[in-house]
Amino acid sequence: MIVEEHRSADGILTLKVEREDDGDVCVGFDGYSWHTHGDILASLSGLREDEAVRQFVDDVIGGRAIIAVARVAGQIRDVWVADEPVPDKYKPEDETIEFRYWGGRAVA
Repeated sequence: MIVEEHRSADGILTLKVEREDDGDVCVGFDGYSWHTHGDILASLSGLREDEAVRQFVDDVIGGRAIIAVARVAGQIRDVWVADEPVPDKYKPEDETIEFRYWGGRAVA
């Protein structure tokens, strides 16, 4: 069940928060494989699961989290939240990775 859905102003990204039938909470970008889970966010932050999910979502849509967008031949292949704007040294040669914030501003 979708709990929340947020679309970036440029229409490129949709962040979804979903609750599975077993109660597991997943947060990820619609159409792409990367996601995280509420219990993981809670263990990393030391917050209760609901607070950790809220903080994570607010950081992403509030422009405080770095978002990586991988493209091959101009088409988006994957999207994820990155700790730092560091390109993957193992990426395919035909892949580019753009680091941005939710509003579309490039990471300096």
